[in-house]
Amino acid sequence: MALAAWRSKNSTAEAAVQSRYFVLAGAVDGGRTPKGYVPIVLVGDGDEGCAEERVLVHVAMLKEPCMEGLLEMAAEQFGYGQQGVLRIPCDARQFHQMMVSVHGKSRS
Repeated sequence: MALAAWRSKNSTAEAAVQSRYFVLAGAVDGGRTPKGYVPIVLVGDGDEGCAEERVLVHVAMLKEPCMEGLLEMAAEQFGYGQQGVLRIPCDARQFHQMMVSVHGKSRS
């Protein structure tokens, strides 16, 4: 219910792609994270003008093997002592494809 309220307040174009497990955080979110979600900043590899993108990931997704791999990559690249929001070395397009793939497998 909290996520539905958050989505209704944040119905920007950037927040159009949403599911229960992955939400692109809009620019106007008031800095609040819905219960059960972890804010993550996706850091692209610098190609094609990839900018950092803030996303919200449901805690259930953290147990997925692909997320485990991304967290290991983040630890290698940024270290365990990151300040603030967790940064992941992955661009938004690849991350979205991964989430859709994982979500599709869980439905089967």
